[in-house]
Amino acid sequence: MKNNVFKFAVTLGLISAITGLALAVVFQITKPIIAAQDAKALERGLSEVFPGNYEFIKLDKPIQSSDQSVTINESFLVKDKASGKNIGMVVKVVVPGSQAPIEMLVGVKSDGTVSGVKILKMNETAGLGSNADNPKYYVNKKDKITFLGQFVNKNVIKDKLVPKEDIIAMTGATITSTAVSKGVKVAGEAIVSYLKEAGQ
Repeated sequence: MKNNVFKFAVTLGLISAITGLALAVVFQITKPIIAAQDAKALERGLSEVFPGNYEFIKLDKPIQSSDQSVTINESFLVKDKASGKNIGMVVKVVVPGSQAPIEMLVGVKSDGTVSGVKILKMNETAGLGSNADNPKYYVNKKDKITFLGQFVNKNVIKDKLVPKEDIIAMTGATITSTAVSKGVKVAGEAIVSYLKEAGQ
């Protein structure tokens, strides 16, 4: 009986060790692939939130957020290739969503005008918060304006960017709507402050 228990324990231990090793190998193989995919998604995203003939220059350190619930992970100066002037900035922001953190890009011009917003990663409720980046979900059906689309040309200094005030919230997704709006507002204010201090 004791021998059977011992054999069973050894077998389980071996299976666990082999499984753990296999997972580690798979992780090491897929890690660079996932990193490459994320890099491509970021490159596309930068051009989407700041469309035009621009160069994106990554800062050594991300700019600082004034709100602890809004994390700025990466910051990119936007340089006009024709004039050589910095005309704005794009930051990668993480905000707490209703289900999990929401990672997005926020582009803002030097005058505080939002050039674009793009969600990179989220896990919000299907059919509700997940509509945040749905190109066929319109908060303004008449003018066919999407949830993220309504931020474009808003001013992060002059406008409140608050759902049910100057932002149309998604139906049944107040938490997600508020989280994204707050992320855009806080990131935008940080961008304007940085560019002002840098004299740009």
